[in-house]
Amino acid sequence: MRIVLIGPPGAGKGTQAVALAAHYGVPHVASGDILRFAVAWKTEIGLRAKEYMDAGELVPDEIVLELLKIRLEQSDAREGFVVDGFPRTLPQAEELDRILGEIAHAIDVVVNFEVPDELIVLRLSQRASCPTCGRTYNLLASPPRSDYQCDNDGTPLFQRDDDRPEVIANRLAVFHRQTRPLIRYYEDRSMLVHIDGAGDPEEVFERIVKEIECKQGEGK
Repeated sequence: MRIVLIGPPGAGKGTQAVALAAHYGVPHVASGDILRFAVAWKTEIGLRAKEYMDAGELVPDEIVLELLKIRLEQSDAREGFVVDGFPRTLPQAEELDRILGEIAHAIDVVVNFEVPDELIVLRLSQRASCPTCGRTYNLLASPPRSDYQCDNDGTPLFQRDDDRPEVIANRLAVFHRQTRPLIRYYEDRSMLVHIDGAGDPEEVFERIVKEIECKQGEGK
């Protein structure tokens, strides 16, 4: 099972990616994690990515795609994967298809999370992260056990500057503008399923699995 998750920031893709990876017995492949690991391992391509990250710039698509290809070629991804956080634009989707073709993989289903903008703003404005392990908390729905400290390592949590409501609104506008052609791209290839991303994570997970199974049934 090869699954790609797309949707606005704060839609719950990361949470569902972990659950889907466990359900299908395949690795969760997150573009942000790949970048962090590549930098930590001090590989040549990781050091190239670090230059952009240290400068506060976006890592170029070609570097992210090269890292994705390396990750998806590993043995644990042979039977499938759940990709979270990529692609975000139509050119990225086209390039992802190209590199998957080079390693004889093909996407089975693309899950598009649909969540009202006002709910996204509420979710993200209550989000806090651990700078050490990267774990993210919602201070209302899933707060840490200790006051403003990570459950994993006790590190004080922080809130990102781009999780302010006015910044979130701009991020959503950019997302919607970039994603329209991406959604059409996957719809035209009969890969896309739309999921209501509002509600408890367990409810959303059940919706996703049901839609994926229906999609797979159509292909038989």
